[in-house]
Amino acid sequence: MESREILTEIHVPVPPPRSGGAYLKAAQPASGFALTGVAAQVTLGANNTVQHVAVGITGVSHAAFRASATERALQGQAATADAVAPAAARATDGIEALADIHASADYRLHLTRVYTQRALQRAIERAQG
Repeated sequence: MESREILTEIHVPVPPPRSGGAYLKAAQPASGFALTGVAAQVTLGANNTVQHVAVGITGVSHAAFRASATERALQGQAATADAVAPAAARATDGIEALADIHASADYRLHLTRVYTQRALQRAIERAQG
């Protein structure tokens, strides 16, 4: 957009059938800001495999990011806890986490992997109905 333009509408596509989403965060108690926040969107195929998956993460690094290694690991897999756990463990691949008085880098990375697994499981449950 140019500096003098105004955004007047946004179109958000309706997810296909057998889709589910979830957002979970571990909030810093004083501010409410996320030490880690994970958004997951999943669409299941007819045979209960993951047809589409998207995972976005915030609060961990200097900028929000996609957990693309997790997405690749889960794509086409059965929508089971056995498939989700190792995929979620890859959510922090290649990420340099922030460290501050609220959480060490290692703790933020651990929280991210745990919350990614939980968000994916919840999204899958919602997609299954």
